Amino acid sequence: MQRISAKSTSWEIYSGLCARAPLVVRADGRGFKKVLEESKKPYDIDFARSMAGAVERFFLDFGPVPVLAFTFSDEISLVFLDAPFAGRVEKIDSLVAGFLSAALSLDLCRPVSVDCRTIPLCQAEICSYLVERQDETWRNHIFSYGFYMLREDGLNGTQAMEKLRGLKESEIHELVFQRGINLTKTPVWERRGIMVYRKNGRVAVDWEIPLFSSKEGNAILAEIIGKES
Repeated sequence: MQRISAKSTSWEIYSGLCARAPLVVRADGRGFKKVLEESKKPYDIDFARSMAGAVERFFLDFGPVPVLAFTFSDEISLVFLDAPFAGRVEKIDSLVAGFLSAALSLDLCRPVSVDCRTIPLCQAEICSYLVERQDETWRNHIFSYGFYMLREDGLNGTQAMEKLRGLKESEIHELVFQRGINLTKTPVWERRGIMVYRKNGRVAVDWEIPLFSSKEGNAILAEIIGKES
């Protein structure tokens, strides 16, 4: 049997790309369609608890700790003021994805995976980034309620998607309202997402966060980031 030379390590493809801090590591569920098919519609509190729980475990067990995290649907954003692993992008993405995939798999009792990407920001862009992701949370909220309402009306998935593509957000909102659902009165975590951060030395999970674009939301973000900087 031919012995493989130690030089084989030179075959590895490694970019050596490093990211400066601050940075966000955003994880997205890969192939979560089957998982969500078994969940309550349009929102499942147990699945949301699994997502928040994976983030909480990340804060407690991972090592390099982000200053805060924001999650909605199958997406998680982790905000770091100091670059973990000297900013090595491949190491950050692979280890964060691996940890979150394992944590979610254990909680959901089935193998699932997430992918990750690293997003370098400057300090002033952190709030803007979180506002943008929270805006996406609201869009996802409107779309989800509209989609499953149309499914209940007898449309299949493709038909419901096509109908929604032809409607503005305000029109979907009104369509749902006419069926007796006021989307501004649904649970806060559905509309605005969930935030995880450290408070008085402990990990806090907030299910009723304000709009990040509001005065209150800006003050909370400034306090969290300021304490950790």
